[in-house]
Amino acid sequence: MKKKDEIKFRVITKRYAEDDRVKHMQDFIQHGTTTTYDHVFRVSAIAYEINHVLHLGVNDEKLIEAAVLHDYYLYDWHNHGDHAHGFHHPYIAEENARRDFAIDDDVASMIRTHMWPLNLFDVPSSRGAWVLTCADKISALAEMREAHNQKSQHNKAGVPAT
Repeated sequence: MKKKDEIKFRVITKRYAEDDRVKHMQDFIQHGTTTTYDHVFRVSAIAYEINHVLHLGVNDEKLIEAAVLHDYYLYDWHNHGDHAHGFHHPYIAEENARRDFAIDDDVASMIRTHMWPLNLFDVPSSRGAWVLTCADKISALAEMREAHNQKSQHNKAGVPAT
């Protein structure tokens, strides 16, 4: 990321990174050992970079807001009892984001559609929504690979997998 882009990214994300409601996502694991908080900021950085590298012209503030809040469901999905979490959490995150951050309809749509193609009928309908959807998949794959590599290293060292 170019220095000026990195500075702009940090300015936009600062509001969310310092918000106690967003910080609450540090209490939940997303993929492997990655917290939901770390995941959403990784997604934000990937989305921001895709937008700039490909010159897509998506509004940076809206894109980052949607990226930070796309998994703003605020519970541990591993122990939640909802075996269809992947299908339901975009709606829960959207509802929570509307309540706590008064997001607009563009941001809400990006959040609601980020799980496509799992949620087959909620197809992203804007460039921002497509960027967020792609960034989320890239981040999730990286996090799952990191978790797999950590388990593999433990197994090689004779440490039982957890």
